[in-house]
Amino acid sequence: MLLAVIFTLMKVSGTSNIESTGGIADFFRAFITTVRGQMLVVAIVVWCAIYPAVEFKRRSLLYDMRTRRDAIIKAMRAGGMILAYDEGGRMVFRGESLVRRAWWLGEEAVTISSNPAGGIDIEGPRRFVMEAEHRIPNYVAAEKENE
Repeated sequence: MLLAVIFTLMKVSGTSNIESTGGIADFFRAFITTVRGQMLVVAIVVWCAIYPAVEFKRRSLLYDMRTRRDAIIKAMRAGGMILAYDEGGRMVFRGESLVRRAWWLGEEAVTISSNPAGGIDIEGPRRFVMEAEHRIPNYVAAEKENE
């Protein structure tokens, strides 16, 4: 899908030096038969193969999810995420608006679940996991002060 969008943008904007008098299908055919086009396809395929290993992370914190549930929800809300669903010791947070989800390319889902050690595991895209890992302790500390 990404490749089709890139090809179409190149054709429409005139940034490709490939001469194609036909439609988009002829342009795709002409593009894929050039060395530059083939290199772009290979680069995108390689990136798609390594992206999950590079971009998705898991971190653990030592907080009980049942007693610190409100602090966790507030911390995620501060980061622009809302609780999408909560079931069986597992909470999934998504972008709070359609605009945020589009801006984050639909890859913003963060899962927080209980782990056997009595803490929580935060899983999702690295950026959001790291933000949650730093934000949750602050909200838990503030909640402890108010108790």
